[in-house]
Amino acid sequence: MRRPIISLASLALVTATACAQAEPGPLKDYDPPLDPAFAALIRNADLDAGAAYFERKCSQCHDGEKDGGDFKGPHLWNVMGRIAATREGFRYSEAMKQVRHAWTYATLGYYLKNTEAAVPGRDMNFAGIDDDATRANVIAYLRTLNDAPPALP
Repeated sequence: MRRPIISLASLALVTATACAQAEPGPLKDYDPPLDPAFAALIRNADLDAGAAYFERKCSQCHDGEKDGGDFKGPHLWNVMGRIAATREGFRYSEAMKQVRHAWTYATLGYYLKNTEAAVPGRDMNFAGIDDDATRANVIAYLRTLNDAPPALP
């Protein structure tokens, strides 16, 4: 029986790739995957609970109305699919400008879980939403603040 020969270089490349993908870090260096269980929470989210959380916590700094504007934080209408730190006219932190990812279910889920770990040095004074169901509710609600809401995951 013949056994495949694996070079050390190939093994090192596979190991380095697996480690790089498995090591979360700042969004400027990390493209988070969307966990299937979290995607299911988004699909089955409670939009009313997401809207209530947004009103209670997020609306202090962010406007979500279609004809709204920037507050202390950027306007969030059409945030889903928008590249981070690209809303014209809003002054973003240097840390947020380095993200360069579109806001997707995965990136919003990662960011909103722990904002400091996701974007160290950001200006947003909000620690995050640790509870997966609550975070999924908020993200599902943010999806509705869009001219053409993206498909559910």
